[in-house]
Amino acid sequence: MKAKGLKDLLVRKFDKKLKDIIDEDLRILAEIKEYTIRSGGKRIRPILHYCLCKILGYKGDKYSDVGAIAELIHAASLLHDDVVDEAQTRRGMPSVPSKFGNKTSILAGDYLLACGIDHLNSLGSPDLMDLFTTVIKDLSVSELIQMEWEKNPKITLDIYNKVVYGKTASLFGAVSEAAGILVDAPKKTRKKLHEFGIRLGSLFQKQDDAIDYFQAGDQTGKIPLKDFRNGLYTYPVLKLLEIADKNDKKLAHSLFAKEERNSDDDLVILSLLNRYNIRKNLNEEFVADVEGLLNFLKSYPESNEGNLVKEQFRKLMEV
Repeated sequence: MKAKGLKDLLVRKFDKKLKDIIDEDLRILAEIKEYTIRSGGKRIRPILHYCLCKILGYKGDKYSDVGAIAELIHAASLLHDDVVDEAQTRRGMPSVPSKFGNKTSILAGDYLLACGIDHLNSLGSPDLMDLFTTVIKDLSVSELIQMEWEKNPKITLDIYNKVVYGKTASLFGAVSEAAGILVDAPKKTRKKLHEFGIRLGSLFQKQDDAIDYFQAGDQTGKIPLKDFRNGLYTYPVLKLLEIADKNDKKLAHSLFAKEERNSDDDLVILSLLNRYNIRKNLNEEFVADVEGLLNFLKSYPESNEGNLVKEQFRKLMEV
């Protein structure tokens, strides 16, 4: 089966599993359930988990349970994020807070987490339970760190990386290591799988940050310079501040210190990024990261699942 056909098949399979896991005793929960599944995105995390399971030779069907649990954790985090960020849209649709209200969004996120943990417990694996409950703790901690630092001009790359680890990389690491748990792999192999997922998750978030400045538009579904207009210090800006001279650093900080940023400010920040070749530098960094990830996969036999993962990696190579 070709990569696209396999991907579409997996999305449908995971969507069905999500419907099975999420109960809906109340009308509002039924609406949230339908909304969550309908706006689910590309199911990157569960598909990664499935592919790694197959690459490792797993023959069972628990991959659909584990992948769906990971997606529930991710969906819950988005519901909470949209409240914190006061987001009006999510993937081109009205966000849950804008549609149902902040209180409903928070409680619905908690409910999705509860459904995920309940189903996780039914799998009877202490290792999987430890893995994913750690992810939930990481998400909470990183969200608190982000709230404290995201608009603070003193934020550093080290602080940014802690946020990225908890909000994105930790879950990628979990779905990767979970594949090793399902095949009862040695702890050394599980550790390597976890590190692989962490590296991939970090790259995924940094590339997503870069899209905001260099690729956002109709093709990506992202609003151009949305992070900048919201005054967020994301990866491209932090890389700029790392190498810019004193005057340009001051200029960049002055833009973020404004109550609101406008189209003239857009031109200034883009000019600064261009002056210091940030786009080129990030491309080189992302290519190197992808090559490292591909080298990890080379230690396993060629497969359709491996090719699907590689195809997704190549999309992360450029901004």
